[in-house]
Amino acid sequence: MQKGAIKGADVSTIDPRSFRNVLGRFATGVGVVLVEGEDGPQGMTVNSFTSLSLEPPLVLFCARNGSVTAERIREKKVFSINILTESQEAVSRYFAGARDVEPGAEWRWHEGAPYVDGANASLICRLAETYPGGDHTIVIGEVIAIETPSQPAEPLLYYCGRYRRLPAEA
Repeated sequence: MQKGAIKGADVSTIDPRSFRNVLGRFATGVGVVLVEGEDGPQGMTVNSFTSLSLEPPLVLFCARNGSVTAERIREKKVFSINILTESQEAVSRYFAGARDVEPGAEWRWHEGAPYVDGANASLICRLAETYPGGDHTIVIGEVIAIETPSQPAEPLLYYCGRYRRLPAEA
């Protein structure tokens, strides 16, 4: 067999931690999903965000089963997905669970959904569907409004378990 060739494996032998590490080699942007909470925005950091359809405009993200934010989205039916800039790492860390970090963001509201002021893009969504996906739930939203700055900023990226930034152009 050639070096680096893929060997077949019984799915039960794939170690979850190794699988997660391999998937971490796919660089992604960083987003924060927000919904109206009891005392303001409630949310979660995601990198499992993608477009699904142009007509109608649909996007999706995946939430861990039992996610309080996903449950709140089911109740409220409206939420936002915010694509973060490189200067918004604290927002990501806060909604990833680092409650000792101040998000340092201002919130705006549209159709009952909070969104991050100054994000590279904020998509206001109406809940369309949810589907089971193993230990996660696939949440599909229909985009009902878009908020963008006049000029995009550099994106916040995530790769191999760390926040990353694009290198400065020469």
